[in-house]
Amino acid sequence: MSPQQRAIRSREAIVRAAAQVVDRHGLRAATLTRVSAEAGLSKGAVYFHFDDKDALASELETEAGRALDELAAARAREDGPALPAVVETTRRLACRLSEDVVVRAGFQVSCDRAGGDVPVLRRRLAGLLCRLLEDARSDGSLAPGMAVEDVVATVLAVIVGVQILSRQPGAAREVPWVMDRFWHATLPVLTPGRPG
Repeated sequence: MSPQQRAIRSREAIVRAAAQVVDRHGLRAATLTRVSAEAGLSKGAVYFHFDDKDALASELETEAGRALDELAAARAREDGPALPAVVETTRRLACRLSEDVVVRAGFQVSCDRAGGDVPVLRRRLAGLLCRLLEDARSDGSLAPGMAVEDVVATVLAVIVGVQILSRQPGAAREVPWVMDRFWHATLPVLTPGRPG
């Protein structure tokens, strides 16, 4: 293995280890010493890739942001009504939160760093949902009279719940089911011509 390949693998191991530590203990407890131990690498190896804990936290947040970008790109490649795309996008995000510790930790870091503000990733997700729901309004797949802002707020509340559930030991497998149940209950109200 070349030194460059080894460096890439080390960086990936550090990011994954940091995600696991944040997922189990939270950002505050995610010291570089704990991360290096989790990764099985020296602190020097961690410092080679990341100047400090904040840089590592930023990387986790960036990785979770990439997951949102992938969801948006997947929708851009698809045709059809936008409301089913909202459902599918949130299902995919719920699965990523339940299965991918780096994405889950990135969302947690975003919340932990927000202080009293709305977390960056939640704002980005709200923007994506708003765009999709405006498209649904335009293409007629969203029932007339539905306020996009209300639907976005409701979906975000469920995603926050899913995020919390995904961090609970043994509960991550329930996350897709919870999302499905939400949409089963909500779609009749959001879909034109269906009884609500």
